[in-house]
Amino acid sequence: MITPTHVASNLIVFYALMHVQNINPNYIDLVLMLGSNLIDLDHLFSRPIYHPKRNPFKTHFIHKNWKIITFFAVLMLFYRPLMFLGIGLIMDFLLDFIYIKREGV
Repeated sequence: MITPTHVASNLIVFYALMHVQNINPNYIDLVLMLGSNLIDLDHLFSRPIYHPKRNPFKTHFIHKNWKIITFFAVLMLFYRPLMFLGIGLIMDFLLDFIYIKREGV
């Protein structure tokens, strides 16, 4: 997926979490959630940088380790200061997975 889709989905989830009573997110949490999109910087090391039929889980060096990163992201959900970073990482991989399944890569 393209970056605006990732950012928009992060903003939608953050807005939804603002209405959950015991979470009380602040702007630092929003920055952490949006900062999780930096994991996509490994796309810049591919040639060509964008290819519509490329599977990011097979070609990008950070995305190849998606199992380890997802494990740590789930662990972050239990530690309040890093919870939104974990949510953002899980959403990034979920959106990439949806993109792969939708495009048939």
